[in-house]
Amino acid sequence: MLECEVKFGFGGPGEAEELLESKKVRLSAPAREENAILDNRDRSLALGRILFRIRSTAGKTIMTVKTPVESGRMKIRREIETVVACSPGDLERMFEPLGFRVVRRYSKMRRTGKLGDATLCLDVLHFGTFLEIEAPSPGSLDKATKALGLDPAD
Repeated sequence: MLECEVKFGFGGPGEAEELLESKKVRLSAPAREENAILDNRDRSLALGRILFRIRSTAGKTIMTVKTPVESGRMKIRREIETVVACSPGDLERMFEPLGFRVVRRYSKMRRTGKLGDATLCLDVLHFGTFLEIEAPSPGSLDKATKALGLDPAD
């Protein structure tokens, strides 16, 4: 699947929630996500700008591979994602013999909403608050961004 996204930083969740509320966007209840980024010893995935992630949320384990970004501020790239039947720890152990290990872990609280055909994700992490806008095409992404009064150049 083609992933088209852009992220914006906010001073805190209240600031982002106020913007979304003013645009009549309804957000889901917060859901905790635990993420593990994997790479091999020579860090060839990171060097090739490929992301290999295992995410745990709402009782599901999701494995994701993202190819290098094709453009600048508006990220356009291929994303391959699947739900797997085992736990995140089991999946990590499965990839160890193949040379992959966890190189970074992070957690976040995520609330989601819709604006047209775009998905909005309000993410709160220990280092900041971000609004991610994801859409099926660059045109849809641009439309949602403009509807929110945001500029990808900022």
